[in-house]
Amino acid sequence: MENLFYIIKGVLKRWYLWLGIPLVTSLVLYLNMREFKVYESKAKMQFELTTDGSLSITSKSLQLFEIGLMFTDLLEIARIKRVTEQVQLEILIACLGKDKFYNINSANNLFKDDEIIRRAKFLIESYSSLDMQRPIDITINNILIYNNLSTSDINNRIAINRISSSKYIDVKVEDSNPIAAKFIVKSITNAWIREYRHEIQKRYSEKRKSIEGTCNSTQKELNILLDSLKEYKRKKKVIDVDETTKYLIDRRIELQNSVAKLRKDLASKKESIAYIEQKLNKNKDFGFNNENESINSKIIVLKDSLRKLQQEKEYNSYNLERLPTDYMDKLNIKIVSVEKNIQKSISSSISNTTYDPSLTKQTMVNDYVKDQIDYVKEEAMIKVMNQELYQLSKQSDHFIEIISNIKKMEHQIKTKEKYYLTLLEKKYFAEILEDDAGHNFFIVESANFPIKHKKSKRALIVIGSFIGSLILFIVIITSTIIFDPKYHLPFQFEKDSLIPIISTITQPKPDKERSIFIPAFIKKILAKRKEKKDNSINQVTTDNYRLLRRTILSIEEDTNIISFVDARSNPITLNTILIIKEMLLQTGIKTLLFYADWNVPLSQQEIKEEYKSLDDIDTINDCSIINLSEEQKSPYDYLLPEDWFNKLKDLRTSYNYIFIITPPSRISTEWMEWINLSSEAFYVFELHKSFNQLDVKNQSYLLDTHCNVIGGILTSNGK
Repeated sequence: MENLFYIIKGVLKRWYLWLGIPLVTSLVLYLNMREFKVYESKAKMQFELTTDGSLSITSKSLQLFEIGLMFTDLLEIARIKRVTEQVQLEILIACLGKDKFYNINSANNLFKDDEIIRRAKFLIESYSSLDMQRPIDITINNILIYNNLSTSDINNRIAINRISSSKYIDVKVEDSNPIAAKFIVKSITNAWIREYRHEIQKRYSEKRKSIEGTCNSTQKELNILLDSLKEYKRKKKVIDVDETTKYLIDRRIELQNSVAKLRKDLASKKESIAYIEQKLNKNKDFGFNNENESINSKIIVLKDSLRKLQQEKEYNSYNLERLPTDYMDKLNIKIVSVEKNIQKSISSSISNTTYDPSLTKQTMVNDYVKDQIDYVKEEAMIKVMNQELYQLSKQSDHFIEIISNIKKMEHQIKTKEKYYLTLLEKKYFAEILEDDAGHNFFIVESANFPIKHKKSKRALIVIGSFIGSLILFIVIITSTIIFDPKYHLPFQFEKDSLIPIISTITQPKPDKERSIFIPAFIKKILAKRKEKKDNSINQVTTDNYRLLRRTILSIEEDTNIISFVDARSNPITLNTILIIKEMLLQTGIKTLLFYADWNVPLSQQEIKEEYKSLDDIDTINDCSIINLSEEQKSPYDYLLPEDWFNKLKDLRTSYNYIFIITPPSRISTEWMEWINLSSEAFYVFELHKSFNQLDVKNQSYLLDTHCNVIGGILTSNGK
């Protein structure tokens, strides 16, 4: 909590830094922006997507991602150097010509304005950038930079943003000149569209040329294949492959069918010949058996049974669900059996029919002879047709290889034709796209002329800068306090010190001459404040002097050699001892001071008392200060330890207390030898200095010596 209060107090104490500097900064910013007016011109552009979502094979999220990339690429085109240079060159042409909305200071004696304008127009028309190898281009670049029209200056005035997720884009330009703002918006939109169309047309032109080259080479390959096919057909004497193939197949099928039919007829004739031959050999008289009457009666009964069964089948066909599942199958079997019996009875009746035996026999003989003749003829025809089939198969085998090669070549030609037609289609579309490239990006709203200047954000900027600088300085000041390695308050030192603090000596700061620019009444106020503060410090310091006097007086007479060990050279230590000597002298107590801090010789300090060297110690009379600081010597360089003890013993008879100011413990170890000559010691540390491991080590050594360490004294210059 003490640290927190210390930090807050330290920050508040430096109010003139964290409050004064932000105020001055804000005031300067306010005055600089007082006459600054900004005009804003706008234009709206549309990027019409040429893809149809219903025909896309990608997902909706991927389509949106692709569209986002398209817009990103489109926005990047507006930021490329060539587009910005076109805007710069158009501004230069306009300002060197009739529209002088900018006062162009050319600072050029090499080229005339007309030459610069012609060169700028050429660069715009040829889509070229400035060539730093050409003197005129270097001159143009220098003019642009000299007149604050560099690439970065133009880009800082232009703001291009896509409106939400729509297909529209806002183009804004801010400028102190409204005419210039409108001109730049118009110029950037035209240059952007021009560059976009140029890039797209260039891309489609390259694709078209690539497709056109592939198309020409494919056409040549197709012509070679067609010529090869014609040559092969001519060589193999093939006119029409399909008709020839069809003829061979049809003829083969026709012959096979004819042979099959003849073989069936041949088998039929063979059976007929055998049957007639059997009948001729078996029936010698061809007589008549009187059995027709019984056979006819049987046929009538069988026909009645057949009719009843058919009627039963027709009737029960509408009631199948009520009958067994196999009922119809059994009924059909019965019908078939009755029909067979009827046919058998009819055949028996025919064989027993009365006819002319001689005529019948003659007829059978004629049929027999005729069948034999037909049999021989058909057998001969089968041999001829088989021979023809053999020849046809042989011809087909020879023709199959030719047909296979022709079909293969025709397939290659068809594949190449399809590829060629696809290329022709792509070439056609590429030509259409090349002609129409870039027309999906156009201006919807032209640049407007800003009549009124834009509302100033001066107050917001000033307040923001004040708050920002205020916070920044508070953070900086707080950081310097937190990370300051020096100890500025007693509690900070006591937390790390091994020796407790018994007294704090503070000297007021000396008066400083006030600046002549400070009013007199403020000087009086500051003087009164300082006087009040000094009185308070003097009162506290006087109390601490008295405390040290009481502490010294409480020391026994046989231990009255007291060393003051400073961490650093400290003039306050000498001043404190002189004041205590004076206070003790008022009560008749005599003291002697050995000043051995050679880091700050006594001759360099302003003291009123007389001092002598060690050589004059026997004749010091009323002098109470021995100066050992003019040379960098150890006490043992003057006398041996035994001689020192004897000398100090003699001096104690004349003086009640002997004080020793040793060299600083941080720069020398000679203080250890002085401690060996002392019986008591004070550790002196100056506030507003850093306290580290070396000081802790020296304190530990001091506590480990035979000397009684009374306590620590903190000194301060009233900071």
